[in-house]
Amino acid sequence: MYETNIYLHLKNVPLFNSLANEQLKTLFRAGITKSFPKDHVIFYQHDHGDTFYIVITGKVKITLLNEDGKEIVLSLLKEGDFFGEMSLMDDETRSVSAVCVENTTLFLFTRNQFHKLISNYPGLLTKIFTEICSRLRHANKKIESLAFLDVCGRTIQLLQQLKLEQGEKTNAGIEISHAPTHKEIASMVGASRETITRIIKVLKDNNTLVSYKGRKVILREHANNLLI
Repeated sequence: MYETNIYLHLKNVPLFNSLANEQLKTLFRAGITKSFPKDHVIFYQHDHGDTFYIVITGKVKITLLNEDGKEIVLSLLKEGDFFGEMSLMDDETRSVSAVCVENTTLFLFTRNQFHKLISNYPGLLTKIFTEICSRLRHANKKIESLAFLDVCGRTIQLLQQLKLEQGEKTNAGIEISHAPTHKEIASMVGASRETITRIIKVLKDNNTLVSYKGRKVILREHANNLLI
């Protein structure tokens, strides 16, 4: 039953949605499934990289440490996302760290398996490059926001991005069910947790936000132009 569930999860991974059932079964037999607890470090920045990861369940944060040793969260990866591909493609060490935000199950391919995978299914390489380009664009936007926006502006921009990527219309408003916590937002926009909490309160007061509890956020569908 457990293997069946993993296989069904893989069928829903965007990277593999063009594969036929037999191809997916071959891929499934080649990989390894591992589960990790919350706060487990999957790998550290500068580690040697020899594994490609796909998130089956849970969430993983991709981080860097600045010169002061403060953690900066670059992205939060959810079910269906992949990571670890860069070190397998350029033979360099890990450029970031990866940490489980909650109990997480990953599907793994070793370096040799990864290269066989993209050799046998070259269409996957195109999808991987497309995702890398998308992440670079997000990184460029983040650099731009750090340079030109204040903390409030960076927080609003992040919420806008989440709204576009994850927002679902409900009776209460636009719901984001896997949002970062206040602490994670602080790490993503370069601020303190207390500052983010104050900004969230302001957004509630001006009717942009309905609620922000844990990882569940509800934005007003027709909020003012802060999030349009």
